[in-house]
Amino acid sequence: MIPKIRKILYATDLSENSAYAFYFAIDFAQKHNANIIILHVVEPISSHARPYIEMGKIVEIEQDDIKEAIEEIKNRLQSFCRRVEGEIGPPCIELVSKTLVPLGHPKKKF
Repeated sequence: MIPKIRKILYATDLSENSAYAFYFAIDFAQKHNANIIILHVVEPISSHARPYIEMGKIVEIEQDDIKEAIEEIKNRLQSFCRRVEGEIGPPCIELVSKTLVPLGHPKKKF
């Protein structure tokens, strides 16, 4: 017996191509009455890049700035979901059970 699909992990790099994959994820979730978990991993600034950033007089990113950036990414993902809903119809936002935006390296994180 094939197990029922309950959750779909949609990993995105926020590119235009990943938007097409989101349409597929929504369609698949609707057909299987499943929930979607959106994942976007934010990579930290490389230690090799830090000297160049400092030379450019860019200040160290504060932890609060990172939290604000993560919230902005979550907001963009939700607005994208609303846009998809306008094109293919509801539900979209109801299908998304979680939006995860962890810090780390995508290959190592998941």
